[in-house]
Amino acid sequence: MSTPSIQTLQEQVRAIIDDVLAPHPSYYLVELDVRGAPGSQVVDVYIDGDDDVGLDELAEISREISFALDVEDPFPNKFNLNVSTPGVERPLRLQRQYTKNMGRTLQVHYEKVDGSGNTEVTGELTNVTDTTITITADDDAPVDIPLDNILWAKVRLPW
Repeated sequence: MSTPSIQTLQEQVRAIIDDVLAPHPSYYLVELDVRGAPGSQVVDVYIDGDDDVGLDELAEISREISFALDVEDPFPNKFNLNVSTPGVERPLRLQRQYTKNMGRTLQVHYEKVDGSGNTEVTGELTNVTDTTITITADDDAPVDIPLDNILWAKVRLPW
């Protein structure tokens, strides 16, 4: 029996997690990373929610994912599962995360629409659509940034 590639394994694990999260529509998978060699693989799962994800909810989701992975058994050997929220140190990845962070200060590094290079803006997230976000910096005109042009964006805490 051959060992599945990391990409194929990630696709299998993603499908299992999507099934686990389906009954919980306010929670969603932000990022999944499967790393390591068979027998010592680590599965890092980052879950977020339209509202804050509490420790009790995170623990319950973690148990459900662990059980589903044990039943489906995509790993030929042992693995370690880590389930957490992304936290403010991780970049925003999904449109739902931007919506959740409306009104907060973001630092956004993005490719200019005209293709002339990359730039950065820090300001309040004042609008989110399906395709763009709007950042309003102090005393500056609002900047509309296509989601596809964002290289990374992070929440900046006030302290």
